[in-house]
Amino acid sequence: MTLDSTQRLGPFPTGMDNRLPDYKLDTAEDGAVLRDAFNVDITDAGSIKTRPGYALALSGGDCHSLWAPLDGRFALFCDDGSLYRFDPPAGKTLVAPGFGATTPVRYTEVNEAIYFTDGLRVGSYGNTTTPAWTAGAAQDVGDQHLMAMPAGQQIAHHGARLLVAVGAALIYSEPFTPHLRDPAKGFEIFPAPITLLAAVEGGVFVVADKTYWIAGGFPAQSVQAVSPDTAPQQQAGHDSDGGAHWLSSSGIVAASPAGELRNLQAGRIAMSVAGAAATLYREADGMQTIVAAMGGENNTAAGVGSYAQARIVRKEP
Repeated sequence: MTLDSTQRLGPFPTGMDNRLPDYKLDTAEDGAVLRDAFNVDITDAGSIKTRPGYALALSGGDCHSLWAPLDGRFALFCDDGSLYRFDPPAGKTLVAPGFGATTPVRYTEVNEAIYFTDGLRVGSYGNTTTPAWTAGAAQDVGDQHLMAMPAGQQIAHHGARLLVAVGAALIYSEPFTPHLRDPAKGFEIFPAPITLLAAVEGGVFVVADKTYWIAGGFPAQSVQAVSPDTAPQQQAGHDSDGGAHWLSSSGIVAASPAGELRNLQAGRIAMSVAGAAATLYREADGMQTIVAAMGGENNTAAGVGSYAQARIVRKEP
């Protein structure tokens, strides 16, 4: 997705707005805005239609942490404290027990393998030559004394290095040894706990007390604050062209592969960043959209790309 191609469609050219009072929704300077567009699509012709229904694909007891590679050939998810693979219509198969019982699982592709962590333990999946990610002992590689990469709340992979966020610390591996780190220098400390990592070709976005950009990845030559926005805990979504997207404190943001950052709902959306969020890429009827949702009392869903749609549930004063 290129950041200059977002279209303004239909009678609501700027999408949703939860800042304006209700009586001003149709008097905005640049056209009417939406407060709520729940389970509907706005087509490129400007019409509004109800979304199709849904059918149960797989039942479970406590399902969460759903993730799939970009090609969508399978999905990984947690259910009742274990990690499973889902291959429709075959069903689910056990990948690893003991993951996601009390905390969400984060994933990243490392070469042809998938590394995952729930903040308490680590694991990897895939029959490849990529080293397994285990809570292993220290290893000597050449003249380096390397330690195993720790479990964390966020993970990503960039520039042949694994990145793991542990609180406010970002730990990065040695190049081409994603399971091992140099404990003396393989880290960067941020001013607040890290809630999101988004790796694109040009570098890495880190969201903590604000949004930071590390051009070229780690070790960091510079750490540049590029936005005051924070974000709920979440796994960044990625696009087929190498870009990324996530839900920030002021709406959905999108990043190009080169690292250009754009808030697609700037000035229109404000929300609490407590709790967790998730994004979903959706393609239907020739339209490509991103849907984002927050868990907890502040429940938000927003779509951007060819149009914007959203539902906001606000607390009463």
